[in-house]
Amino acid sequence: MIGYPATFKFIKPDNCIPHYFTEEDVSRIFNACHNLKHLAMLTTMFYECLRVSELCALNDDDIDFEAMTLRVRDKGGREDMVPLNSKVAAILKEYLLIRPPIEVSGEHPVFITDYLNRWHRSEVHRVLCIYKKKAGITKPGGVHVFGRHSPASIMIKNGCDILTIKELMRHRDKKTTSRYLHISDQVKREKHAQYLTL
Repeated sequence: MIGYPATFKFIKPDNCIPHYFTEEDVSRIFNACHNLKHLAMLTTMFYECLRVSELCALNDDDIDFEAMTLRVRDKGGREDMVPLNSKVAAILKEYLLIRPPIEVSGEHPVFITDYLNRWHRSEVHRVLCIYKKKAGITKPGGVHVFGRHSPASIMIKNGCDILTIKELMRHRDKKTTSRYLHISDQVKREKHAQYLTL
């Protein structure tokens, strides 16, 4: 029988956010995207702060244009109602006008591939990488950075309070949201250097 040591060494998790896309980066990605379906997907993912799995799981009846809400199902099956951004609503309306209603496994996905299937995480990642390249953005970061880290970091940078961001990001624990406060510290340093001068 193999003996095991009484104690184990654990690698401490790194909760800092090394990469995020700035407002300029995101605008360049949107401007590089001339495919309406792809633009609708990326706009929805960014402004609604969606995980890619949540984006792929969206159904037509999850969108309520009258109440301006979006029903989102997370990876654990929990449902949340999030406010529908007006830019997202406008582009989704335009997209849905030309997208035929397609049924997949008894549901009507908002976004379907050219092969009439739901999108998969890897396919959305590939699409984002195409537009990152077209936009000339070389910094690291995929769909999670684009749809989660970047919106939260930009909101913090623009002065949004942490509790509002927690609700918009649908975090269960505010400790998860507090990872984004490094942006706030960066802004404080910049403003300190800008305004405290002799």
